[in-house]
Amino acid sequence: MLTPIQLSTLKSLASADQAAANFIETADDQALADWFNAIDASFFVYRSVLTPAMARAAIIQGATQLDGLTVGKRDSLFYLASGDLAVFKSEVRAALDDLCGTMNQLKLYIQGACKRNATRAEKSLVESGIGSNAVPAVMGYEGKLSAADASQVRVA
Repeated sequence: MLTPIQLSTLKSLASADQAAANFIETADDQALADWFNAIDASFFVYRSVLTPAMARAAIIQGATQLDGLTVGKRDSLFYLASGDLAVFKSEVRAALDDLCGTMNQLKLYIQGACKRNATRAEKSLVESGIGSNAVPAVMGYEGKLSAADASQVRVA
């Protein structure tokens, strides 16, 4: 559920864009929601959760470097990858980097799995960070907006 401050922020964002402002004026809530849900390919955010499937896919990409890890680091990496990881937390990302040691290709694949592109709405509601590929932002809101959400934004 969006807070009043978030609704206001989103309305300001939409009002500044000619197409989105038209959706507000014509009460086209689905078009407004679609506009908010468009992906911004130049803005990166940390995922709230790295799932085991995502972690395993990244590890598979860097599998040739697994032999270069100590047994303890490799086993710990596998253990962490067996559950959901809150990679928006810097200490979780630091632990993953540490477990990869000097295996930089493996580390890069895991770091890549920890981030994704944001939607327009997510970008406007970030909590912190600059949103570059090197320094992704931490989201203050995550998810797709529905037509009902867009309606709330429109009347805010």
